Parts: sequence; structure tokens; C-alpha cells
Amino acid sequence: MKKSFIVLLLLSQLSSFCQNDRYRFAESFFGFESEFVSEKNSFSYYDSQNQIQRGRIASSITPRILIGGTHFWGHADFYISIPLSTIKINGNKNLSSTNGVFTGFRVLPWKLKDKGFRPYFGAGFNSKKIELNNGPTYTNWQWYYEWGLNFRHKNRIVGLEMRYFSKNLYNAAIARTEKESLSVSPYSFSISYKQVIDFTAGYSTERSKKHMKAVYEKAKEEKALSAFSFGLGLTALIPLKNTELASQKPFFNDEIEGSVNIDLGIAYYINPIDASIRFSYRPLKQEETAFDYTYKLNKQSFALDAFKFIGDYHGFAPFIGPYVSFDRYHLTEIDDVVTIQDQTFNRIGYGLVFGWDIRQTKVDYITLRTNLRYTPEYNYTAGGYRFTAEQLEFNFIQLVYYPERHKIYKQNK
Repeated sequence: MKKSFIVLLLLSQLSSFCQNDRYRFAESFFGFESEFVSEKNSFSYYDSQNQIQRGRIASSITPRILIGGTHFWGHADFYISIPLSTIKINGNKNLSSTNGVFTGFRVLPWKLKDKGFRPYFGAGFNSKKIELNNGPTYTNWQWYYEWGLNFRHKNRIVGLEMRYFSKNLYNAAIARTEKESLSVSPYSFSISYKQVIDFTAGYSTERSKKHMKAVYEKAKEEKALSAFSFGLGLTALIPLKNTELASQKPFFNDEIEGSVNIDLGIAYYINPIDASIRFSYRPLKQEETAFDYTYKLNKQSFALDAFKFIGDYHGFAPFIGPYVSFDRYHLTEIDDVVTIQDQTFNRIGYGLVFGWDIRQTKVDYITLRTNLRYTPEYNYTAGGYRFTAEQLEFNFIQLVYYPERHKIYKQNK
């Protein structure tokens, strides 16, 4: 949480020194990355005859999809890198070691420009996982650090990357009553290709400025600067603390990772105060199975968000505010085909929502939004143990559509 706010603060300070055209502030990109991890350590496991064996952790290649954008006129880079699959190229197949979705921010001391090599450094957030066959999945959520070199030619960027992960040690269960300490490589290396698309390059022309002014005046006349919107994106649930109920099983990973789920929103933007009220829906799921024990928690969350934008820094508009929600939980525990509990609970939730919009004008009918949602520990219990835990939801890119503004755009072509 603190580091997220520090990043936002640094971005705000950086933009205050920039006096460039706001329409050249950011460019979007889409591309691919190939990540290589070299492993040298070994681990223990039980074979099909229940005999303990030793094996080498497999090295791997992971193809990834890249989505993001350059910001601050080529001096910064926000991105997510989504793994498609992990290909083991040697070693034993009874253990998987993978990196999850990379969510990162890079700083380029020298502006990225055409036909130029530019070094960068940065940091990001990631889940580094290991999983033994029939065992639990252990996840080290952590900040990582990275360095690399970019080369740009016209609208194409080729990059070389190295990342460092400080949390690479695990106390992993290899059976219900037996654990082993093991470590994986703290480094990964990548090569990437990105195609740059600037959706707002034409906004800086005189013709476009006149058109946007006409659209703004029409929206003002029709009182459409305040407007309804619809949002669609994906959100990932990140546990920040242990789940007490899951912690009762010594062989079980007590930080139950959440899956990636849809994030829907219907909002009303209030132009005079630069704020929004939003109804949002997220079906969240946490599930894990190890040694024939299954823990599953489904949550249907209906939230009312109220957030205020705290400035517009050349198109970068951060926001923050509270939320309250109605949450319906469905908790299931199964141990060796025996159902321990299968219960449904209705509860009230609350927390903090924050993030930022990328908006080029006051009348954009499509904007890109990043949402983060902090949920504290509610202390809700089942069977005498807490099944809730402090957590963070992260929605990197949500598409926000304003139908009333779109109508005005079409009327003023």
C-alpha cells in the first residue's frame, strides 16, 4: 500500500516539471515477451511407490503478452506482462516454478526516441510460485527490481530485460507431515517486442483542437460534462495476510491466492467537483487443493464507490475514495472426499479504492482506468476461525465508456 502511494506521488512530482504537449504525454503499446529462468537447485518428492526421490528444478521459457504504455513523453513506462504458458526445458517435472503477471513501472533517464538505444531501471509487483505434484501452491508476492535496454525504430521497440526477485525461498510441504526448505533462481532474463500505437497523436493539430472545442461547448450546452459511464476490465486478488482458517492445516499454503476475475462498473461522473460515484460488481474466487484437501471461497461483491480525482497532470489523473459493499460468501472445505463445511454468508464490507485515469480531454468518451481496491481484515469467522484476510485487488486496465459523450462526438463530426 505505502509503495503504491509513493509511486503515485513520484509521478505527480515528475509531471510538475514537464511542460510538453499533453497529447504527446502517453503512447500505448502491445507486444510479446519471452522470459528465460535458469534453475540449478534440487528438491525432494515422493514417487508413485511412495519412495522419496531427489530431482533438479526445471529451467523454463515463458512466452508472455505485453500491454502498457510509455508516459511522460518517453521517460517512463507502465506495463503488465501476462504469461501464456511455462515450457520446462530440462530438470524434473514434479515441481513447477513460475512467475505470474508482472506489473511494472520503468524510468528512462534519457528519453526514448527513434533509432536510439536507451537504458532503464524500474520496479514491479509479481507472484513467484512453486507447486509440487498434488501439493499446495506457494506464492511469494513481492516487489521485484529490473534493468534493461530498449531500442526504438519508428513505432517498434525491442528490449532486453533482467529482473531480480529477493523472495525466492520456500518452506514447502512434500507430504502432509513433512516439509522441506528449497530455493529457486532469483533472476530472470527476457527479450521483448512492442508495437506502439498513439491514439491521440492527431489531437494536437489545429483542426482537431477546433473539433474538440466544439464538442466541449456542445457537451457544456447539453449539460453532458457530468455523465454516466460503463466500465469493463479484469481484476486480480492479492492476499496481504494469512487466512486463519486455512492456516490450521500445517501442510497448506495459508495465503490463498485469488484468480483473475471480471470487474464491471456503472458510474456517474460529477464534473463540478471532479469526482465519481460508481456501482461495481466483482465475482472473486480463492481456491487451492493439496494432498486431497480442498479449500474454496467464492465471493460475490456489490460495491458502492465514491472517489475524487486529485489533479490532472497532463492527462494522468489519480483518484482516491472509500467504498462500502454487500458481499455474499460461499465457503467450502473438503478433506479426502469428506465435506467438512459448505456454508453461505452475507456480510457488509468496506475499504479504500484508488488509482488513476489516462484522459486526454474533458470530453473523452473512452478512457483507460487503473483501479486498486484495499480491503482490511473483517474478522468474519466460520467454525471459530477467520476466513477473511487483508487483501488488495488490482485492475490494471479498465475500459470506461461514456455513451452520452459518444453521441455528441457523432453529432459534431
